[in-house]
Amino acid sequence: MNFLGHTHVALAGGEDDPAFVLGAVLPDLAPMAGIRLAHRQLEGTVGAGVRCHLRADAAFHADPRFRAGSRALRVALAERGVASGPARAVGHAGWELLLDGTLVATATEDAFRAAMAQGDRALPALARDDRERWAAFLARRHASPGLHYDDPAWVADRLYGMLARRPRLALPAEQVPLVADVLAAHAPGVEEVAGEVLDATARQVTAR
Repeated sequence: MNFLGHTHVALAGGEDDPAFVLGAVLPDLAPMAGIRLAHRQLEGTVGAGVRCHLRADAAFHADPRFRAGSRALRVALAERGVASGPARAVGHAGWELLLDGTLVATATEDAFRAAMAQGDRALPALARDDRERWAAFLARRHASPGLHYDDPAWVADRLYGMLARRPRLALPAEQVPLVADVLAAHAPGVEEVAGEVLDATARQVTAR
């Protein structure tokens, strides 16, 4: 589950405090920002959001619809010649990013942006050097033209960047258009079950 999905789950549980939503998305944002997050240093509302994130990931990754969808993506990519490592990584992360695509330009994205405006509340969990990286990341996010997880070509480019530094999972540049085509073919299937997956995840998180 990516950060818009985590935002949705937080909101569905009745937690619309931007500080809580910030905590719910921080574990996903930390690797993007190149920082290490000391979870135990986050208390109160932000810390509660981080715990929501961890529960949501556990529930989501066990969901049979996600598992089947990511496996179908992996198989389709392998059939098009993508190596097993990149196919597995794109199958997993690609499905998650397509799920976020169903939440673009909704109240969920608005809540995510409100949470990002509270970004300084993550500072107690960061080392000094990481604080500078986090500030730079927040500035880049603020200047970003927007999220386009509803565009398979944009998602393919994001996946290429995400995997580039991992030799066993890295996607060859010439296969990015192919990945975009496969993602586009599977996007309607993700959209079909998105509401059910998100609601089921939120129910499990709330029940715990």
